[in-house]
Amino acid sequence: MRMDSLDTLGSSSKMTEESDNINNVMDELYREAGITLLEEPDSSMELMDTHSEDEDHIRKIKEFQDYLQKVKIMIKPGCSEEVLKVALNSMSSLVGILAFMSYPKHRSLL
Repeated sequence: MRMDSLDTLGSSSKMTEESDNINNVMDELYREAGITLLEEPDSSMELMDTHSEDEDHIRKIKEFQDYLQKVKIMIKPGCSEEVLKVALNSMSSLVGILAFMSYPKHRSLL
C-alpha cells in the first residue's frame, strides 16, 4: 500500500513537532535509565560500560537528527520535483524498513 507523497511527509511543522516529540521521549528515556543504573549497588563496571554505550547511542541519535534536519532544509516549497520524488521514495522506504524492524515478531529474524 503506497501513500500519497504529501501524506507521507506531512507538513513541515508536523515533521518538526514529530522530531521534537522523539527528542523529548529519548531525553526522558535516558534520564530514567541513568537514575536506575545509578541506584544499583556494585555495578560500577557495568555502569561505565553502559555509560559508554549510552554515549555512543546518543551520538548516533544526534547524527540521525542532523541528517533529518538536512532533509528538512532541502525539501521545501520550490525544490525540484526530482529532489522531492527521491526524498519521498527514500523516506517511505526507510519508514517501511524501520516499521518492519520494530515489529517484535520480526526482530528475532534479524
